[in-house]
Amino acid sequence: MTRPALAHSGAHELVIGTYSEDRSKERNDIDLRPLIERLATKEPIRTPADVAALAPDNFTPLIGSSGAGYTPETVWYRMPVRVTEAGTEPIDQNRYLEISPAYLNKVDLTMIDDETRILVWHDVVGDHIARNETEARGRLHLSAWPELPAGKYWLVIGVSTNSAQLLGARLKTDTVLIDENVQDTFLYGLYLGVLLIGFMVYFTLGLLSRDRAIIWYGLYIFALFTATVGTSGYAQLLFSGTWQLASDAITGTGTALSIGTSVAMWLYIIELERHNRTAFRALMGYAIIACLGSLTALGHLYIYFVQIFFLPQIGVLLALLGYLVYYGWAKPGMQRLRIYALALGIPAAAAIIYMLMLLGLVPANDFTLNCYQLASLVHLLLLGIAMACRTHDLANQRVAAYRNSARANQLADEQREFITMLSHEFRTPLAIIQRAAEMVSLHMRSDAPEAVTSRISTIRGHASQLSELVNVFLTKETLDSTNFHISPRPTILASFLNDLVKRRQRETPDHDIDLSDTDFTVAMIDRTLIERALSNLIENARKYAPDASVRIGFTHRSDGYVYIRVTDNGPGISQDDLAMVSEAFYRGNTSGSTHGVGLGLHITNRIISAHRGRMTISVGEKGGTTVLIRLPYDRELTNNNIEAAQTSDLDPPAMPGSITGTPS
Repeated sequence: MTRPALAHSGAHELVIGTYSEDRSKERNDIDLRPLIERLATKEPIRTPADVAALAPDNFTPLIGSSGAGYTPETVWYRMPVRVTEAGTEPIDQNRYLEISPAYLNKVDLTMIDDETRILVWHDVVGDHIARNETEARGRLHLSAWPELPAGKYWLVIGVSTNSAQLLGARLKTDTVLIDENVQDTFLYGLYLGVLLIGFMVYFTLGLLSRDRAIIWYGLYIFALFTATVGTSGYAQLLFSGTWQLASDAITGTGTALSIGTSVAMWLYIIELERHNRTAFRALMGYAIIACLGSLTALGHLYIYFVQIFFLPQIGVLLALLGYLVYYGWAKPGMQRLRIYALALGIPAAAAIIYMLMLLGLVPANDFTLNCYQLASLVHLLLLGIAMACRTHDLANQRVAAYRNSARANQLADEQREFITMLSHEFRTPLAIIQRAAEMVSLHMRSDAPEAVTSRISTIRGHASQLSELVNVFLTKETLDSTNFHISPRPTILASFLNDLVKRRQRETPDHDIDLSDTDFTVAMIDRTLIERALSNLIENARKYAPDASVRIGFTHRSDGYVYIRVTDNGPGISQDDLAMVSEAFYRGNTSGSTHGVGLGLHITNRIISAHRGRMTISVGEKGGTTVLIRLPYDRELTNNNIEAAQTSDLDPPAMPGSITGTPS
C-alpha cells in the first residue's frame, strides 16, 4: 500500500495548536464532519493502520455523499490531524471528542502517527460499551481527546451498529459540554414531556370516545416519544450500567411502532374501511406486522427489518397522500381532507427523504439529517389541530346523539302505547273468529264434506296461532325487553317439522319444500315462535328465489345442540348484504320491488336468541343460501325417544303432551 500525502490546508485537516483571541469561541466547539472521509471501496482492513495507509481515491467525503445505509459490517472513517508546537494554545480546558448518533453500538477510535504508522492513542465508545464511573458521560458518546506532541496523525474511526451508519463528530471543551447538556436537558425534557402528556390525553380521550383514529394518534405520539428517547441518547444515559441494550431496544421499538401506528392512524382518519375494505385490511395487516418489527430491535435482524419495510413505507405514505389529495380536491364536501393532506404531506416528504438518507440512497447533509425532526413538529402541530377539531365534532355528535336518543325514547313510548292499543283491537276480532269457528264445528253435520271440515280446522289453527303471536309480539313486556318471552315445551323435532312442511305444501303447492335428514331429537322450544322463525325463512326463499327448492334437515351432536338447516338453491345473498340481513328493516340490494319491510330474518334471529341459540347464514360458491340454526336439545328425552323407536321399530312416537301438527 502507498502512503498518502497529508493535505496541509486548514480546510482539509484538523489543526491543533493554532490560537487567536477572535477564534477562541470557535475553537471550543469544532464540527469535524467536513474533515472526515469514509472508506467507499471494498479494501481488506485488518488494523486501523491499514485505513490510514490507503490512497485518497478509496474514500468519499462524509458530508454530501450517500452513507453506508444499514449493514452488519464495520464501516471505516478517517480524518487528518496536525498538531503544531505546544504552548501556542490555552490548555486550561479539557477537550472531548463527541461521537453521534447515540445508537451506534461500537465506535473504535484510533490515532495513528503518519510517519511511523504507530498507534499512539486508542479508545472504544458506544452504547454496547460499558463506561467507567470516572469517565465523562453524556447523552452522546464521549472520549477524552489525547495530548499529542507536534506532528501529523490520522484519526481512524471504525463504526459497528445494527442501526443506520451515520457519523457525527465534534471536538468540544468541557465548558461547552456542560452548557449544552443543561440546554439540551431543558429542551428535550420539554419536548418529551409534551409528547408524553399528548399520548396520555389523546389515548384516554380515544378510549372514552371510542374513536379509533384518536386512539391510534395517541399511540403514534407514544411511538415518537419512544423513538426520541432512543435517538436522543437519554435511553443510553438513563440505563447505562443496568441494561446495555436499552438504547437498541428503545430506538428500534420506537422506529417500528412509528411505522405501524402512523399507517393505522391515517387509515382510520381517512376512513378507508368505508370505501375499500380490502385495501384497509391489507394495510392494517402491514401496520401490525411493522409494529411487531420491534421484536427484532436487539440484534442484526433489525437491519433486515428496516431494509424490508422502509421502501414499502415510502409507497404507503405516497398512496395515502394521493388518496387525500384526490378526495380532498376532487370530491365535494371533503374539505377537511385537505387539512389532513397538508398534515400528512409535509412530514411524508421529509420522512421519505430521511429514510432514503438512512438507507444510503441520498447524500447525508444538514438538510437530510434534520428535515424529519423539523417536519415532525409541524406534523404534530397540524395533527393536533385536526384532532382537536375531530374531538369537537365528536362532542357535537354525542350531544346530537343524546338528543336523538331522547327523541327516539319518546317515539318508542308513543309506539308502545299505540301497539298496546293495537293489540287490544286485534284480540277482539280474533276471539270472534275463533268462537265462530268453534260454533260452526259444533253445529256441523257429521256427514259434512272433508274439504269443509279441513278448512274449518285450518281457520281455527291459524286463528289460534295468530292469537299466540299477538300475545308474544304485541305486549308491553316484549316491547320493553330485548328478547321475547317464550313458553318452551318438549317437542319431537321430526314430527314438528314434518307437520310444518306438510302445511306449507298444502298452502303453497307450487313451492318445492322437502324434509330430509332427520333424527329422534327432542328439544324444549316454543312451538309457535319456532314455527314462525322457520316460516320466515321458507317465505324468504319463496319471495326472493321463487323457482328454488327448499330442503330442511337437522341432526343433534355431542356438544348439546341440534343443528337445523334450511337450504335453498337460489342465487344466494351478496357478500355486501350477508352481514346486514339480520338487522331490522334492512333490505338487500337485490330485493328490488319484492314486497317486504326487512323484519323476517331479524325476528327469526331474535326468536333463536331467545331460545339460547344462534343463527348463521352462508352462501355457496355457486349460489344457494344455507341458514343454520343451533338450538340446545334435551339429552335425556332424546335418548328415551331413540330407545323407544328402537324397541318398537317404528317411526318416532309422539310424546305425551306434545303435538306434531298446528299449535292449538
